[in-house]
Amino acid sequence: MASAGAKVVFSGSVEQAPDRTGEQRTVKRSVRVIDPLGSRRPAPDAVQKYRAAGRSVYAEALAAGYSPAAARRMTQQGGATLDAEPPIYASGCVYSEEVQPDPEFEWSGCYKLYDVQAQDADAWYVAGSGTARGWGTNALSGGKELNAGYSEIFWNAFEGEIIEAAPSANRDGDNCRQFTISLARIIELSYQVPLCDDRWAVTWDQWHHRVQWEGASIGGSSDLRSASGASTLRVPSYVDTIGMEYQVGWAYRCFC
Repeated sequence: MASAGAKVVFSGSVEQAPDRTGEQRTVKRSVRVIDPLGSRRPAPDAVQKYRAAGRSVYAEALAAGYSPAAARRMTQQGGATLDAEPPIYASGCVYSEEVQPDPEFEWSGCYKLYDVQAQDADAWYVAGSGTARGWGTNALSGGKELNAGYSEIFWNAFEGEIIEAAPSANRDGDNCRQFTISLARIIELSYQVPLCDDRWAVTWDQWHHRVQWEGASIGGSSDLRSASGASTLRVPSYVDTIGMEYQVGWAYRCFC
């Protein structure tokens, strides 16, 4: 869930890629949210309105279907302590299933848009972060083995460009040790997320930034994996509106 008027879209596919038994297949799905608050220059009182409306990442996560415990974890960007964070003026969360939680797997995420005061004669700036997390179960025991999951922010701003992204390159897994994600060029943002094996695959260009975890999770909710990223967008001063979408996607293998 996100602000009023936000659109949530599910999509997916099933790859008929049988193994030697001819039964196993890979399922790929994604869910994205289009937040209208991410489509225009933040108003001077945007942060105050966000707080006055009783909004928070915790409330957004509950509305999206998270359990209270999972929602609390998402308020701390993947379970780690925030080192520095600007004021939030918009947020939202998306859950991996449309109706009921799936006992065999999960991949869900939340995003934040930050109030960036910096501007100059030629441009204004907007920054955001997104963190997704989830787990899988053993396909050989009838479960869903999670093999990939990503978190992505897409800025639909053809006149704008991302000037800083973190992480900015692929990162090898580090046995789920904490990895620091930080922005420093325009805003001060710093937080930590577990970086699990095998790796994070990072892609970004002028308008989008995606961080995808790749590996295997088969141990249930105690076998958590995460993907997270943050970026800052520069927008020319003559542009008042842009588009913003947040998307999470995942792939799992199963005999189903």
